[in-house]
Amino acid sequence: MTKLKRDVGTFQFFAFAFGAVVGVGWAVVLGDWLRQAGPLGAILGLTAGGFFIILIGLCYGEIAALIPGSGAEMAYAYEVIGERTGFLMGWFLAFIYVTVGGFEAISIGWILSALVPGLEGPVLYTSLGSEVRAGTLAFGVLGMGVLGWLNLRGVRSSGRAQDLLVVVLLVMAVVFLAAGLTRGDVANLQPYFVRSESGSIWPGVLALFMTASFWFGGFNVVPTMMEERDAGTSYAKVGRMIVLAILIGMVFKTGVVLSAAMTMPWQELVGANIPAATAFEKAFGSVFLAKLVLVTALLGLLSTWNAMIVCSSRILYALGRANFIMPALGRVHPVYGSPSNAILLTCIGALLVTLLGRNAILPIVNASAACLAAGYMVSCWSVIALRRSRPDAPRPFRVPGGLPTVVVALASALFSFGLALYQPWVDAKGRIPLEWVMLVAWAIIGGIAWVSAGKVRAAFDRETRRRIIVGGADV
Repeated sequence: MTKLKRDVGTFQFFAFAFGAVVGVGWAVVLGDWLRQAGPLGAILGLTAGGFFIILIGLCYGEIAALIPGSGAEMAYAYEVIGERTGFLMGWFLAFIYVTVGGFEAISIGWILSALVPGLEGPVLYTSLGSEVRAGTLAFGVLGMGVLGWLNLRGVRSSGRAQDLLVVVLLVMAVVFLAAGLTRGDVANLQPYFVRSESGSIWPGVLALFMTASFWFGGFNVVPTMMEERDAGTSYAKVGRMIVLAILIGMVFKTGVVLSAAMTMPWQELVGANIPAATAFEKAFGSVFLAKLVLVTALLGLLSTWNAMIVCSSRILYALGRANFIMPALGRVHPVYGSPSNAILLTCIGALLVTLLGRNAILPIVNASAACLAAGYMVSCWSVIALRRSRPDAPRPFRVPGGLPTVVVALASALFSFGLALYQPWVDAKGRIPLEWVMLVAWAIIGGIAWVSAGKVRAAFDRETRRRIIVGGADV
């Protein structure tokens, strides 16, 4: 059996996309955002980046309706550029989603130990200069097991969990954001920007803009689930859910920056363990608000984690189903209709990333931002290419503004990709960035996998493989 069950409705597309966009980063790296750019600089950088991500999201709405295969960007690259590029795109997408799953597994112990001090447990070992503790590692393993089990039972099971997580998260977010905005003081926002040695505000703003592809990424969980769209959900509705998820994610994350920075002089938040929670506890003396922030962060973490398991397993499933790598990954559970082998491999890979510890988070963010931007470039270019080669093809969702909008989206994706590769080199100060090492190593492993799977690939002719990748045809 190689067909996925079609159980994803309109709200669940939104829930998966928004859950992936909101994440937990806003809670744990708020201090870094403020240190880099200041409160208004961070808001400016995130808003500018988010605006361009919305344009990119519109492109995804069009191309995902035209090519509704589970491989998403892999399928677009395959159709427009060629077989090897399609494989590489899918291979690096798998890297993103597996490593981000590990990011969430690392972060859950961080959030839970802030909620209930003492849960970290004893130190097991040191990795990349950070201590890896028994308690935080155990929570990562437990969380991966629970979410992996939910996903194994099918997208209906994981989708219901996602709906609940997102609804409760939104309610809690409204409460603590309103508290910060109504009880805070605008004077605490000064200085509004962090300036470089030359007095410019732009380095910090650009740093936030550069990583917007990561902080507002995750909406591309939607195209990986297009084969699972139920009969009552139109392609047009799916496209609108992508844009809505990014827009609400922008409002949420910029609202966190503004409300937290208004509670107290923002410089005091830069070195805090969980800055968003620290802001409300110290400023208002409210343990309740601090815990509310932490629970909201936990829900955001779980919703992103769940979405990343879906993304990774669907990409691995698409790679396996096309015989690019192990065909066993393309099999579907006979009862639950889920890509069970791909889910298992996703969980194992993410747990291996978890072993790297907390200091692996920033390199994961930077490397993933580069891969996401590459996917954005492929998707935007595919819209342009297919409008030329297949102008009469039905397009249930079209990018507003036509090709000019797509060109601006493509240009922003190119800029984000360049910055995502360049900034780690600047930060490394003459050394080879860890992010580059990670990407090159993954590319080498992909090359070995490609060569090793040569005989397996030969089982399908090009036309059969195209039907499988582009149209989601059964094998």
